[in-house]
Amino acid sequence: PIDFEISPSFFRQSDIRVVTAFTIQTQNRELVFTDVGGLQTARLNIVGQVSAVTGRSVGVFEDSVTTTATSSELNEAKERKSAYSKAIVLSPGRYRVAVRVRDIESGAEGIKHLAFQVPSFAENKLAISSLILTSKLESLKDEPTVGPFVIGQHKVIPNLTHVYQQGQTVGLYLQIYNSEIDQTTLRPSIDVEYVLTRDGKEVQRQKEDWNDVQGTGDRLTLARFIDTRTAKPGEYEVVINIRDRVSGQRISPSARFTIAQ
Repeated sequence: PIDFEISPSFFRQSDIRVVTAFTIQTQNRELVFTDVGGLQTARLNIVGQVSAVTGRSVGVFEDSVTTTATSSELNEAKERKSAYSKAIVLSPGRYRVAVRVRDIESGAEGIKHLAFQVPSFAENKLAISSLILTSKLESLKDEPTVGPFVIGQHKVIPNLTHVYQQGQTVGLYLQIYNSEIDQTTLRPSIDVEYVLTRDGKEVQRQKEDWNDVQGTGDRLTLARFIDTRTAKPGEYEVVINIRDRVSGQRISPSARFTIAQ
């Protein structure tokens, strides 16, 4: 059987609609690569079915995806992971997703079932999307904002294992909803601070400078990187302290990750 990981992330579309983005991640060393036009290619078929707790189907997705490498890159490529993304729009509530991943060349497959809760984003209440630790985070700027892993103006590929090599950049992606407007500046007035700890001790603290932050009071996007070049191997936690100066509301999402040797 093929082992893989699956994780949903949630982003507000409206008061009653939530974009639910599923990320599926496989280990390349479990896939069979064959020569296709001079490239070593692994091909997967991915099928998912989302259902409500009543058993009623609310969404289905199916795609064939490929991972490629040159012959000289193959050994290195097999030590990496491949990721696939599919987003569907759901109403707040409880759901289940069943996902099957099949290696087209070998016929090996894996099946996983996951129960999840789509959150409700109340109107006029400070709220956030899922906090994503990324393996790749890029601003698209003037590029087309469509395609896999595209959220707003960024390409966001999650790192589902939360494991990074020493010196590898840790990307953070988060959306803030319903911040109040300062009537003096007619802009949101939000304080954001990133605090990194290891074994309960603070090792890094950084305030958001807002130079590259996109959005309005209805939706602000945070896309930042944590520099780990001087970080020692071990377990870390990053906390994002968010305070709305106008309403006084606060929220502090957090995530844990590992720096490997």
